[in-house]
Order: sequence, then structure tokens, then C-alpha cells
Amino acid sequence: QEYASSVVFDPKLDEGLYLVGAGVRKKSVIKVYAVALYGSASVLNAVSSPATLRAAARSFGASTPLTSFVLEMTYSASAEKIGGAIADSVKPRYSGPDADISMLESLIVEGVKIKGGQATKGTTFRFDCSQEGVTVIVDGSVQGTAKFADMGGAFVDVFLDDNAVSPTLVSSCMDSWSNPQAKATAASLLELSESSDGTSSNEQDDEGPSSSLQNAIESNMKAIQEYATSVTFVPKLDDGLYLAGAGVRKKSIVKVYAVAMYSSPVVLQALSTGSRSGMHKAARSFSPASPLTAFVLEMTYSAGAEKIAGAIAESVKPRYNGNPSDISELEALIVKGVNLRGGLARKGTVFRFDCSQDGVRVSVDGSDQGMAAFEGMGGAFVDVFLDDNAVSPSLIDSCVETWSKVSLL
Repeated sequence: QEYASSVVFDPKLDEGLYLVGAGVRKKSVIKVYAVALYGSASVLNAVSSPATLRAAARSFGASTPLTSFVLEMTYSASAEKIGGAIADSVKPRYSGPDADISMLESLIVEGVKIKGGQATKGTTFRFDCSQEGVTVIVDGSVQGTAKFADMGGAFVDVFLDDNAVSPTLVSSCMDSWSNPQAKATAASLLELSESSDGTSSNEQDDEGPSSSLQNAIESNMKAIQEYATSVTFVPKLDDGLYLAGAGVRKKSIVKVYAVAMYSSPVVLQALSTGSRSGMHKAARSFSPASPLTAFVLEMTYSAGAEKIAGAIAESVKPRYNGNPSDISELEALIVKGVNLRGGLARKGTVFRFDCSQDGVRVSVDGSDQGMAAFEGMGGAFVDVFLDDNAVSPSLIDSCVETWSKVSLL
């Protein structure tokens, strides 16, 4: 959701382009439109600086043939006014004839005129930038392509160069994809993308092995209602992790929380063989194909900040070989998150623990509390739920029951 305009953009386009970030275009105090950048997995992996982001988005190579900008009007403007404004932004960045810019402008104008001549609030423009030029789409209707070399790059520059018309778009891209968790997700998406792009001399289908695996998973994924608590978990997280299974954590007869594990396709593939040890190994491998494993806990019993944090820390402690003070840092992040919500983890409070090679990132009710960045801690946290003394045996049973019947090999 773009903050200033409250416009919500989809996380992915059908062409396999991912949402990189969103911002707003202002003229004085007027919010003219919200804008989103969609790029390839290679673009996501380039978000280490505005310069590297721009370079990747306008490279138009084999890994990034297309970069798209989706604009949603938040202020009404006539066909000529919005067409002219966009054309005027491209013009100083384009080295070709002015007539080329005029063609781009005419495609925008024609698209708006078909809709009545006014780009009213909610009108959506999409500009697909490539080596060939810029394709213009208005409210889902393709208007044509301004086919001129370098125009695609010039259009990218409008939003990503040093004088970008929407600085908040660039900031959003950096905020969304430059943190360790997002970088791990981007690396996983890139590996899937590269695998699916590979073809043999026998000319395989357009979909490579990883694409087929992903399709098989998405056709079988489903929400799971944890049996003992009736807590329901969504089938997929925004960062491309899939629901493996759900269980309950009990202390004596008290159901403390429901827990779900979200993981990469690699982990689900291990599960499809029915191998518990294979699942455990894959979930804590933190390889490029499986950089992140997440556990989502929803409280079904109220507990104080110190009590729930202490219980989780005590489960990690015997499984972690590092300094005990590292565990204290993990515990402090949990306490901090609960204290921000009144000091009590009430029924319905949701914790998320993202485990990676870098450590464990803690979120409480969607608010990121930070990372206990210690090597080995991510694996220790996975072990809490998946080793031979797992705190929720029903989670492991659910993972195996859910995916062992699905063919993912």
C-alpha cells in the first residue's frame, strides 16, 4: 500500500514481474498518481543502492527483458494534460527525435480518450519498458508500443535517476528489498528464475523444473486450520514462503499457541517423500534455494512478555552452541515487541520468527522488532520445532500429512 495515497498494488504481475516498491508523484501539494515499479528477480537482487537498482532495471538483458511501471491516478486530469506531463518527463532523458516522444504521448492520449477523455481518479496506466521501446496500457487496454531504441531506458530514468519524479518510489524500493530477510527472498526467487529459464538441446517446455515445482506447489497449497486450537493459517506468505503444516504447543493441558511453519519449495519437496529428517535438514540448510524458514505463532493463551519470551528462549538455549548472551538478545526482542502492546501476549497475538543463516528476525503483530544476528541461531530455532525433541510434535505430523501425498519430484 502506497503510504501517501493509500493505493494498494499487487505483489506480482502475470509476466513474472515482482513489486519492487511504490511511491507517489506530486505537483506542489497535489498527489497526481501513485506509482509502482515491477521488475525481474535480477532487479530485486540489485536493490543495494539506487544506482544499482536503476542499472538493473534498464539493462534489458536476458534476465531483465522487461521493467514495468503501474500508475494509478489519485487526481483527475485530461488526456492531453497527463499525456503531456509524462512526455515532458521523458523528453530530456531521451536522445532521439522529438517525434518519437510525440508518438508516446499520442498513445497515452488515445487511451484516455477511449475512456472519455479524462484520466479520472482510479484510472490505471501501465508502461512496459524494454529494449524495443515502451508499450502503453490504459485500464488494461493495450494502446501500442512506441518502438524506439533507448526510449525504454529513458522511461526508467524518469522514475529512477538522480532527478526521479517520485523520490518516494526509490525510497520504497530500498526499504522493501535491502534488508537481510528480503535479500534472502530475492536470492531464492532469482535461483528459481534462472532454473526455469534453462533449456536443453531438446527444447524443453517454457517452464523449467523449478517453474514446474512451483506450479505443483501452488496448485496444492491451501490454508490449514490447526485442529486443537481452530487457528487458521494462510497458505502463503508475501515473501514466497509456503505453509508446510500447523500444530499446537502445549504445557501440560494448556494450549499455549498454535504454530505454523512456512518454507521454500525445496523443503516441501523433501516433505513429499515423507522424510521427516529430510524436511528438518532442508529447513535449516539456508542454502540459496532455501534461504529462509519462518515460524508463525498465534497465542491461544495469555502470557506476560517475560514469560512467553523466557519460554521460547529456554527452548532455543540447549540447541544453540553460541554465547548465552546471544539468547538474551533474542529474548529481549520478544519482550520489547510484547511490551509495545501493553506487556501481555494476549490470545490472538501473533509472533513471526524468520530463521536464516544470519540469525533470527522477530516480528510481533506485524511489527519488526529486529534480528538476533548470530550464526547458528537460525538453525537452533528450527530445531526447536523439528528435531527429535520438538516442542510441537503435531506440527511435524501436519507437515508430513499435508505434503507426503503430493508429487513434487
